[in-house]
Amino acid sequence: MDFKLDKAQQDIVDRAKAFVQNECDPIEKDWPLSDYDVAPELMTSLRKKFQAAGFRGMAIPKASGGHGLGTLAKSLAFEQFKQSWVLYGNVVTWPAFLDPHPALYEAPRAQQERYLWPILEGTAQYHICISEPDFGSDVASIATTAVRKGDTWVINGVKRWSPDPFHPFLLPNYLLVYAVTDPGRGAKGISTFLVDWPSDGVTVVRTMESVAPGTFLGKVCDLKFDNCVIPAENLLGFVNEGFHYVQDQLNRNRVVIGMGAVGLAQRCQNIAIQYAGGRKTFGKRLAEHQAIQWKIAESAMDIETGRLLAYKAAWQIDQGQDARLEAAMAKAYCPEMACRVIDRSIQILGGIGLLKESRLGEAFFQNRISLVAEGSIEMMKRTIARTLLG
Repeated sequence: MDFKLDKAQQDIVDRAKAFVQNECDPIEKDWPLSDYDVAPELMTSLRKKFQAAGFRGMAIPKASGGHGLGTLAKSLAFEQFKQSWVLYGNVVTWPAFLDPHPALYEAPRAQQERYLWPILEGTAQYHICISEPDFGSDVASIATTAVRKGDTWVINGVKRWSPDPFHPFLLPNYLLVYAVTDPGRGAKGISTFLVDWPSDGVTVVRTMESVAPGTFLGKVCDLKFDNCVIPAENLLGFVNEGFHYVQDQLNRNRVVIGMGAVGLAQRCQNIAIQYAGGRKTFGKRLAEHQAIQWKIAESAMDIETGRLLAYKAAWQIDQGQDARLEAAMAKAYCPEMACRVIDRSIQILGGIGLLKESRLGEAFFQNRISLVAEGSIEMMKRTIARTLLG
């Protein structure tokens, strides 16, 4: 078994490290706790540099306008990005994290021109609309409907957890909406639609703030679709194939989330190690106390386990294999692991770790969202068990 990265993968790691070192480290000290408080001109400048560095469309096939590096390469990059306080909130990297839907890679040229290429060119963003007030992880039971009427589709329902569509850093050009097109068939009756934003019939009916206000999910909302009429050609892919599409996209996202959690955990572990090496208590360095050594050792084992789980899942996706099991394992393990590592790091720093300026508390809650987003840990364990039990 060869654990060595190939040339392209090592290159993306090196470029991601260089971006963090050259563009992020110099401004990290003054970076606000909340990405929403960043000066718009600074955010725009940083995103342009991020785009120029080739970090958009990393996993998208070259034939579709991407870099064709695969999910593993993208995951490796996000492992590095999440070690920077400038990038860990994901607002800067949001356009690269949320790649265009894989179904767009084979979509008609007109759809690609409008909904794929602008994303890759850095001129557009989009939001996913899956969950609903009464249906979160149970995607097969969503209630939003799409009814075909002549050369249009009419969408009705309420979607939850979309990022604030009015914030200038996250302003979407379109929404990727999952809706029921064949009632009574569950997962086999869901389709996917491309809905321009703004559109008549789509309104924000509730805005909520999460426990991690500095992240791309710091402000989320409920979107109401009230007789929203879209052209028939805005169906993405094939009718009633939406559940398959969402699973494909979520598997890819789950692996990247897992690797991001690994990167964040590594950053917090590094902070703890550095502090333990310099702090003295009871006549010796904190690092010389066995209780501290064990915390460092436990975190190191946790991080390495998560890293290997995520690497394998990403590799399987790149090989065209069914990676539902491995992606679920990575998604279930890595975010929870990162919470343990961050908590240990806070404990090692003691009172200093509880100060806002340490950023460890913010890191904990930013990561805590990952235990629920893109499929809760409980749903991931359900997937694992069902796969193993047949």
